[in-house]
Amino acid sequence: MPRIARLTTTAPSSRKPTPCAHRYELPADLGAPRLLRTWITARLAGWHLPGPGDDLLLIATELATNAVRHGGTPARITLALCCPDAGRRVVRLEVEDSGPGFDPRSRTHPVRAESCTGRGLLLVDRLSSAWGVRPTAAGQLVWAELPT
Repeated sequence: MPRIARLTTTAPSSRKPTPCAHRYELPADLGAPRLLRTWITARLAGWHLPGPGDDLLLIATELATNAVRHGGTPARITLALCCPDAGRRVVRLEVEDSGPGFDPRSRTHPVRAESCTGRGLLLVDRLSSAWGVRPTAAGQLVWAELPT
C-alpha cells in the first residue's frame, strides 16, 4: 500500500512570479500516479482552473509513471500556477527523481503505434505548450507547462 504523500505550499519562487506552488512526495510505487491525479485535481479546483485538467492529468500520469518505473525512487512533484506575462497564466508541473536520467533526444527508434510503452514523452510533447529535462543534484527534473 502506498504511503500518504506530504503536501507543502511554498512561497513564490524568484525564478518566475508564482502566486502559488504545491509540492507532493510521490512514493516509488506504480499505483502512485493515481494518487497524484487526485491531488492535482484538488489543486486545480482550489485555483478555479478546470481548463488544463485532462491534458495535465495525462501528462502528470506519464511523467510520474516514468519517474517511478525508470527512476525507481520516490519522486518530488511541484505544481505551480505561474504568471510570466500580464494576462497569461501557465500551470507548470515538475517531476524530479533520483534515477539515472536520460536524454530525450537519444531515442534512436520511432515509437510504434501498437506498442504499449514508449509513447509517454510523445504525449507530453503534443499536449504541453513547452517541456524539458534538466539534471539536478539528486538526479533529473522533467517539467511541462500548459496554458490556463
